Amino acid sequence: MKEVKNEADIDAYVDRWVFWCATRRLLAPTVKSNILARLQPAKGRTREPDAFMDAEMPFFNAAVHGLCEQQGNETEAAAFLGVYWYRANIKGLARDHQCARGTVYNRARRFALKAMAMRETIRKVHESMTAEKCSISVERHSACTD
Repeated sequence: MKEVKNEADIDAYVDRWVFWCATRRLLAPTVKSNILARLQPAKGRTREPDAFMDAEMPFFNAAVHGLCEQQGNETEAAAFLGVYWYRANIKGLARDHQCARGTVYNRARRFALKAMAMRETIRKVHESMTAEKCSISVERHSACTD
């Protein structure tokens, strides 16, 4: 991951995360609830957009969820979700938080930077707990050979 240098980089990275979250449902088809719903022809798009795989996004997603649950991040988390996830009316969000519009964006980007830093910590912990080449030892000790 290239280093984040400015606000546009932060916005682009978080927009990538939002799109990544929206495409997770494409990895498995949705189950229709009853037999009548299954008999209905498909509505809407016949072709879904490709779900892109990104090695960074699961860690960032975990960091966002972790920070949203932490005490003390409520205002920044609300600004982050309002700006990026819900695309809320910024003036209304600023009025609700009794601050300026610029402050809402600053809080949202500050939360994103915290999540990016936490992403790296989560990645390091994950890599320290997983084997680098887990399939090699399985292949060496396998009874099946070519």
